[in-house]
Amino acid sequence: MSDQTIDFNIQASVIPAREPASATTQTHVTADDFSIFYGANEAVKSLSLEIPAGQVTAIIGPSGCGKSTFLRAINRMNDLIPNCHVKGKLIFDGHDIFGPRIDVTALRRRVGMVFQKP
Repeated sequence: MSDQTIDFNIQASVIPAREPASATTQTHVTADDFSIFYGANEAVKSLSLEIPAGQVTAIIGPSGCGKSTFLRAINRMNDLIPNCHVKGKLIFDGHDIFGPRIDVTALRRRVGMVFQKP
């Protein structure tokens, strides 16, 4: 083997943080004291957050902490899981997605999901 040196000429730069959302920024998703239960097990506990429209939001946490459970709740896929129920409010574009007048099929058309496995 011959000794070779490879210079990738990598330059690092710092991406400046965005300014916090202003009072005029539209909120896309709001969770207000929102909990998700599988039977008596509280998988997501009293979550309150606002996700602004037009920005990228990352939900980061260890395996099993409720990230996917929360994402499934936004398009009501948890409705298909036996003994799964929710408490609190989950608002999508100004509408309570668990309200009695919500068309779940129309909601699911607007809330996309990308699955890890088929």
